[in-house]
Amino acid sequence: MVAIFRILVAALLLLSTAAFAAAGDWKVVRATEQVKYTVDRTNWLELRAGDVVPNRAWVSTGPRGRVQLARGVESITFQPNTLASITGYGGFLSPQTQIVQQVGSLELEIEKRSQPHTTVQTPYLAAVVKGTIFHVTVDKTKASVVVDRGLVQVTSFASGQQSNLGPRQSATVDSMAGMTVRGQATKPGITSVAPSLAKIPPVGTTKIAGAVEASEAENKSSAAGKDKGSSAGSDGNGTNGKGNGSSSNGNGNSGGNGNSGGNGNGNSGKSDNNSGGSGNGNSGGNGNGNSGGNDNSGKGDNTSGGNGNGKGKNK
Repeated sequence: MVAIFRILVAALLLLSTAAFAAAGDWKVVRATEQVKYTVDRTNWLELRAGDVVPNRAWVSTGPRGRVQLARGVESITFQPNTLASITGYGGFLSPQTQIVQQVGSLELEIEKRSQPHTTVQTPYLAAVVKGTIFHVTVDKTKASVVVDRGLVQVTSFASGQQSNLGPRQSATVDSMAGMTVRGQATKPGITSVAPSLAKIPPVGTTKIAGAVEASEAENKSSAAGKDKGSSAGSDGNGTNGKGNGSSSNGNGNSGGNGNSGGNGNGNSGKSDNNSGGSGNGNSGGNGNGNSGGNDNSGKGDNTSGGNGNGKGKNK
C-alpha cells in the first residue's frame, strides 16, 4: 500500500509539474514580419503565431515588427525596435518572471498575486509588480514606466531613488538627471535607497545590442551614406561644401572633390578637379586638375590632352 501511495503521489507531482510547465510557456498570439528570437545571441530565428518562446530567449522586433506573447491571462506586447528577454524561474510553488529589456517599448498585463512575482530590468531602472497593466519604454539614455492599473515599484539604479506608482502615474529615470515622477491626480513620492548596478548595459555596448542596431541599419535608406554631398544639374550649377560636384553644360564647384562631366568650368578650393569635356580647369589650392584642354594648375599638378585655358604653370 505504501508503495502504491508513493507512486500515486509521484504521478500527481509529475502531472502538476507538466501542467505548470505548459501554463508557464509564453506563446505567440500574433506577430508581424521582422520578429525574431535567439537562445545563443548569435543565431536568430523567425517567430510566428503559435510558436512557443523558449525560456531565456531574446526577442527582437524590427522597425515594422510587433509581437504579442501570452501566458494564461498574462500578456506582453513588443512594439517596433524592441529587444528583451523573458526568464521564468522559482519552480512550481513560487514561480517568478524576470524580463530584461534593453531597448524599445513593452506593454505588459500581469496577473495579480499576493506577492511580487514579475520584475522588469532595464539599463536605468527596475520595475517590480504584483499584478498590473503598465508600459515600459527604454532608449539609449533613459527609461520610463507608465501605470494603467495596479501598483508598480520603480527603482533607479544610479541615483538610488525609489517610487511606488499607481494608476495614471509615471516615472522616468534619466542617466544624467535621475528620477522624475508625474501623476494625473496626485504625484507619487520619491524615497532614497542604496544605489546599485544594472543587470544589463545600455544599447550599443553589448553584442546583443549590436544585433538590434544592425537590424535597424538594414531597414534604413543608405542613399545619404553613399554620398555625403553631391549635386548634379543640366545647364545649371551644382555646388557642394564638402563632397562631389558634377554638372553637364554648366558649372560645378566643390570644396572637396569637384568633377565636371560636360562643357563648363570646374573649380576646386583644395581638391582634385577633373573636366571631361571642353572648358577650363583651375585649382586654387593643392590638388590635381585634369582637363580636356591645356594642363594648368595654381598649386598642383594638372595634366591635359587638348585645347583649353587655365591659370598657373604650364607643363
